[in-house]
Amino acid sequence: GKGGIGKSTTSSNLSAAFSKLGHRVLQIGCDPKHDSTFTLTKKLMPTVIDVLETVEFHSEELRPDDYMFEGYNGVMCVEAGGPPAGTGCGGYVVGQTVKLLKQHHLLEDTDVVIFDVLGDVVCGGFVMP
Repeated sequence: GKGGIGKSTTSSNLSAAFSKLGHRVLQIGCDPKHDSTFTLTKKLMPTVIDVLETVEFHSEELRPDDYMFEGYNGVMCVEAGGPPAGTGCGGYVVGQTVKLLKQHHLLEDTDVVIFDVLGDVVCGGFVMP
């Protein structure tokens, strides 16, 4: 696994490009630093895991506005969050995020979904450089 090779920059540029082509885009950052969508939103957003924690993981108490924010050219941005790099499985966080997005029917309203996954995920096979 390798960090610092431009995964987030590439993801954000792809999101912006797809949005310019008229597609409805959702970018999901899957990193505990929660900075994947910073170039699209100009701010660090709360992570899905942090927001779920505030409601003691009762996802039915959340609204999309609690964890999804509009970025550049209408790109919808979500930061999943996750365990500190090198210490746990990012798959759990991605699973919880997808579950929440499905629960709110948000994947149905998008043409392109881009996952920006950190480079040093511990669970083998989840991501490779």
